[in-house]
Amino acid sequence: MAMKLNRRHFFQLFSGVAVATLPGAKAPAAQARRRIGIVGGGILGGSIAYNLTRRGADVTLFEKSKPAAGATQNSFAWINASSSKRPYHYHHLSRLGLLGYRQLERELGGDLKVQWGGGLDWTADSTRARAIRERVAQSQRWGYPTRLIDEEEFHKLEKNVVPGPVSAAYFSEDEGSIDPVRTTEVLLEHAKAAGARVQYPCEVTEIDLRWGRLRGVKTTLGDYELDVLVIAAGIDTPRLAEMAGLKVPLVRSRGVLAHTKPAERLIERVVLSPGAHMKQKFDGRLVAGMGFGATPVTEATNEEGEKILASGQTYLPRIEQLEIERVTLGFRPLPKDGHPILGFPEGAPDVYLTVMHSGVTLCPVVGRLAAIEILDGVNVELLEHYRYERFGETPS
Repeated sequence: MAMKLNRRHFFQLFSGVAVATLPGAKAPAAQARRRIGIVGGGILGGSIAYNLTRRGADVTLFEKSKPAAGATQNSFAWINASSSKRPYHYHHLSRLGLLGYRQLERELGGDLKVQWGGGLDWTADSTRARAIRERVAQSQRWGYPTRLIDEEEFHKLEKNVVPGPVSAAYFSEDEGSIDPVRTTEVLLEHAKAAGARVQYPCEVTEIDLRWGRLRGVKTTLGDYELDVLVIAAGIDTPRLAEMAGLKVPLVRSRGVLAHTKPAERLIERVVLSPGAHMKQKFDGRLVAGMGFGATPVTEATNEEGEKILASGQTYLPRIEQLEIERVTLGFRPLPKDGHPILGFPEGAPDVYLTVMHSGVTLCPVVGRLAAIEILDGVNVELLEHYRYERFGETPS
C-alpha cells in the first residue's frame, strides 16, 4: 500500500528539508521509475520537469509547438488563494502554491521574478458588498492575510486608481503575479541544466500500453521508451488521455487579455476593478482582462482589446495614455467540477494526470508533490480530493 505524506512533512519540504529524508520516501521506487516523459511544455509541465530532474529522474518533455505556447501564455497569471478558492482543501492547496513561489525564488537564485504586493478588490454594489464581507471573514478564519480597507488605505495602496463609490473594499497582502512565459522558460532552463531533454516541436501521436502497463510513446520525432508518462497538456489532455483509455471531463473556457506596450508605472499590485482586472509587469506592460469567467468572444482583435482598456479606464484614467501591443484569446483547461485532476488513475498506473484551471498558482506545489508521488510511490494526502476516480469514469 502506498504511504502517506501529511501536511507537517509538506511544510518541512518547503522549508528546505531534502525529500529523501522525509518519512516514507523510498529510494528503490525512485530508481525503478527513472525514465519519465512529460507531455506539455507549459508552466505546469515545466514545474514537474524541474522537480523530477532535481530528484535525479531521467526526464524527456514533449511539446507540440513551443514552450508556454498554450494556456500558459494566455494566462493573467495572478497568484492567489482568494475567496473563490473553496472549499477549505482547495484554499489550502492554493496557499501552499503561494508558499511554493517563495521557495522557488530562493532555489532558482534570482532567475525567477515574482511581483508581490497583494491584490485589491472592491465593489459599489451593496449585495456584492455583503458577500465580500462574508468571504473576507471566512478567509480570515482560515488564517489568510486579507482585510477590509477604508478609502484612505485604498488610496495609499494605489494612488492612480479612482474607485468611484465603494460599498466594500478589501486587500489580500500575500498575493502577486508573474510573467507566465518567462517563468516557464526559467523552470525549463533549470530542468535542462539538471539533464532534462525538452523536445519541440514534437507531438505525441500514440501512447504504447501493453496489458495496462506503459512501454513508451510514439512521437513526430520518433519512439521513446518510458516508465511513466505525465500528461500536463492543458486543453489537449482529453485527446491524450483517451490514448490511455481515460475520459477526462473538461469544460472549455475562453479568456481575452489586452497587453499594452511598455509604459510608466501606473499600478503596483493586482487591481480587480469592477471594470477590468489589471496588473503591470516589471517591464511596464499592462495586462487587462474582463474577469475570469468564460467570454463569448471568438477572436483576439484590437477592437476587443480597446473595449477591455476602456472598461478599465473608468477606474484607472491614465490607461488612456497606453497603446495596445497585442490581444490574446486563450482556452483555459477547466475540469468540469472546477478542481484539479491529479494522480495515477486506476487502470492506468503508469500515466500521471495533471490538469487544472489554476495552473499558475498551483504549479510550484503540484510540481513538488507530483514528483513525490511519481518517484516515491507515495499517495500525498493533500491531493486526495483531486483524484480522477471522483468522476466515476472507468478506464477502458
